[in-house]
Amino acid sequence: MNSYVFAVSNNPITAVYASLEAMNQNCEEYFQVVLENNDELRTLMDLLGVERLPMTMLSSNVDFASVFDYSAYLLPQLSKDNFDAFYDEWLRRTGRETSMDEYGQLIFLQGRGDLWNKMKYRFVLCETYTY
Repeated sequence: MNSYVFAVSNNPITAVYASLEAMNQNCEEYFQVVLENNDELRTLMDLLGVERLPMTMLSSNVDFASVFDYSAYLLPQLSKDNFDAFYDEWLRRTGRETSMDEYGQLIFLQGRGDLWNKMKYRFVLCETYTY
C-alpha cells in the first residue's frame, strides 16, 4: 500500500514537493489517501473525470517518489446519489472492501472539490514509504 497526498496550492508545484516541510509551508490544504498502487490512483482519478494524469518521478527526493499533476481538471461536485454510484463503481473496479475508512477518505476528497477547484495547482504526491 502507498500513501498518496492530495494537495492544492497557488504556489508552483516545484516549490511544494521539495520536502515535507516545503509541502507544509506552501500548500493551502492536503489530505492523505492510502491506495494499493499508481494504477489504483489512476482508476480513482478516472472515476473523478481526470482523463490524463501526468506523472513526474522525483528520484532524488527523500520524501516523495513522484508527483501527479491534475491541475488541468476540476474535481466533480457530486450529489449523495451520484457519490454513492461513484463509490460502488470504485469498489467494483478495485475489488476493495467497503469500510468507514474507505468511504470516509473518498467522501472527504469529493467534499473538498469546491475549494480545491479554486486553487491554481492541484496534484497528488506519492510518498516514498509504503505500508
